[in-house]
Amino acid sequence: MTSRAASRYALAILDARPDDVSLETLLRDLQDVRASVHASRELEMFFLSPIISRQHKHDAVKGLFEGRISAYTLGALLLLVEKSREDLLVEIIEAVFTLHREREGIIRSRITSAVDLPEEQRVRIAEALQKVSGKKVETEYVTDPDIMAGLVVRLGDTVYDGSVRRQLQRLRARFISGS
Repeated sequence: MTSRAASRYALAILDARPDDVSLETLLRDLQDVRASVHASRELEMFFLSPIISRQHKHDAVKGLFEGRISAYTLGALLLLVEKSREDLLVEIIEAVFTLHREREGIIRSRITSAVDLPEEQRVRIAEALQKVSGKKVETEYVTDPDIMAGLVVRLGDTVYDGSVRRQLQRLRARFISGS
């Protein structure tokens, strides 16, 4: 669940973007920042710490990201530090991506299979999900041998569980209940 503050900052970051900064540039910059924070527990804790001074955080953000991301995105990060909202950084970035997907009519899906799926099968699944949802689908593929066979598909908030593991669980429940 995204906080109201994170949603407001995400909306502002998207809508205040100047014409000379493409949406693709902004999204790529935010992916880079998110990846940097996720890759370093120390950096994550640095942003969350109330003990570290605002000036120190400001200097660190400039040192880490200046020249790597657009001036607009850097300015947005520095504004978060200035407003003492850097603790919401990752949440704000996620909210930007969520808002972007909503505006573009994109729905996220996660397909879990017991084995790695060939590309041809991935394409067919993505096409089928687009037909079912009526939206563009952003797919993520995960391998989980515990499902034994079949697929578990999460499309937005809906889960379709066609795994052998789930079928065995249902069969077991029917035997136990006697129906």
